[in-house]
Amino acid sequence: MGAVGFEGLHDAELIAGPLTALAAAMLERARVFRDASQADAAAQAEVFRGAVLDALAHEFKTPLATIVTAAGGLRETSGLRPEQLELAEIAEMEASHLGRLTSRLLRVARLDREEVKPQLELTDIVEVVTHLSDQYAKRWTDRKLSLTKDVASAEVLADAELLRLAVRQLLDNACKYSHSGSAIKIAIESQQEFVALRVWNSGSVIASNERNRVFERFYRGTEARQVTPGSGLGLYVARKIAQAHGGNLDLETDAASNLDGTSFRLVMPIARNDSDDVGKTA
Repeated sequence: MGAVGFEGLHDAELIAGPLTALAAAMLERARVFRDASQADAAAQAEVFRGAVLDALAHEFKTPLATIVTAAGGLRETSGLRPEQLELAEIAEMEASHLGRLTSRLLRVARLDREEVKPQLELTDIVEVVTHLSDQYAKRWTDRKLSLTKDVASAEVLADAELLRLAVRQLLDNACKYSHSGSAIKIAIESQQEFVALRVWNSGSVIASNERNRVFERFYRGTEARQVTPGSGLGLYVARKIAQAHGGNLDLETDAASNLDGTSFRLVMPIARNDSDDVGKTA
């Protein structure tokens, strides 16, 4: 909304209208040019960021592998005192952890360039989630993690590494954005041709005006920025992985989850058994 005024015009009734239209056209053209410039700058920044991320991850891989090998060799050396053995184990464990983070960076760089090509194999998602839930329960002892499952196993065609990465992102978020003593509920449900993983945590709520943006790359909500540092890539990556496997990841509403707090639901198709098709056609 705006106004344009002119002073001292001859034949104002004839000239004012065209001049106003011309001024409006100039303003609109300037706005379009500004938006296009910003979009181009943002695209260039994304390309540069992805290239730097990829390069750094590659540079880290070799020295980290050397550290892991050296630490493992030290740990196997006889004659180490208990405190020396403990230090060697810590070095090996933390270097391995950095190696996994580096692999994540490489995966993220490829995700940003939409080069994800999952190496599919039969994977029991229940086993994957159970294993990771146990890990996080031991790591986050001040959180009350619980796991429920209505099936003993559920096989999906998945890239196991990518699937674990997606589940870790959800568990990371649930732990990081909840307070000490908060409950974190993990549930696995079989739903006909799909299996659903729900990760819910108390103690944090995503504002309604931010719900549509949480899956955007590099986006972090107001509360998230205040609680803990982060890249804003976790949910973006997790959804990309789910979609690359023919599934999806959504933020559930309070009504859908029947709980107050924050709940994410990852859905993946269950691997079909060829014998099922044979039975149907028989």
